Amino acid sequence: MDDSTSDNNNNNNNRNSNSNSSTDNKKEKKKDDDSNIFLDNLGKIFLSSLGIVLLMLFRSTKSSNSRIALRDEMENEALLDPLEIDDLRRANTDFTIAVWNTIVERVKNEFIARGVSSVTYPQFLSLVMSVMKEMKGEGFTIQMGHLIDRVVIAELERRRSDDKNNILDEVTSVNQESDELPLSFLLTSLSLALNSTVADRIRVLYECMLLLDTDGGGGEESNTSSVQVESMIQNLQSTCQLVADAQIVETNSKVPYQTFRVGTGKELIRRAREGYGGKKGQPGVTREVEGPITMEDFHAILKSRTVCAWGECYIKKTSRTSTSDL
Repeated sequence: MDDSTSDNNNNNNNRNSNSNSSTDNKKEKKKDDDSNIFLDNLGKIFLSSLGIVLLMLFRSTKSSNSRIALRDEMENEALLDPLEIDDLRRANTDFTIAVWNTIVERVKNEFIARGVSSVTYPQFLSLVMSVMKEMKGEGFTIQMGHLIDRVVIAELERRRSDDKNNILDEVTSVNQESDELPLSFLLTSLSLALNSTVADRIRVLYECMLLLDTDGGGGEESNTSSVQVESMIQNLQSTCQLVADAQIVETNSKVPYQTFRVGTGKELIRRAREGYGGKKGQPGVTREVEGPITMEDFHAILKSRTVCAWGECYIKKTSRTSTSDL
């Protein structure tokens, strides 16, 4: 009886031992199989990683080429190049801030005081020439004025082509005697010839916005509305006074690569006020992201990399309001 029981226990122990041994073997085999998954797919993982890197390089290159192509197109199609603008200002050494202020005062009395915000180009030129002759005689005029004419005529043509009231979408020829332009655009065009420092140019443009601001700029005399600034930035764009590269913004098309377009004045200002292009978390160039704009804010916007008027964003300054001379 005792011998039989002992034999049974031995048999059970042997079976348990065999079972444990089998389980251990299976675990070890499973571990071996698991450890081989990475090694067996090492080539696929490498090729996949390489493909992702190449795809990223392709998208980056195509995006960069798209931006460069747009910038080159903008520069080639620009009505004026920076050297022409520089020559225009150098040719008009007598067209000083004093002359400008007298012209603006006449514009205020003859047009703005009567509620007129748009006039024809001949009307505007007549006023300018009248003031200049009164100040310094018959020989005083805008030298190389054909450059300003080029900009104004192009704007008249653009506005005429955008006119949706044209019959059958046909663009009729420009009529300078009847087609009107905003005073803000005409004054911005005239500023191309103004021989002054950049600081003075910014100041007189800001004063023009205050003069034309019917929204009140938030109720403070030293502020102008963001709408006026958007319009001024658009005018500077149209008169070739902004750097081409700064005007480029991203489109919503990101597949297969990022594409770009020319931004509007509103978009450029928003990017400047929100700190676009700076370090992550860096504030914008103005104290407030929205609302009225002071002259200090206006200066900061113009020299930001998202607007860059007259190439000012490439010139290092020692203070926020210091500026270079031209």
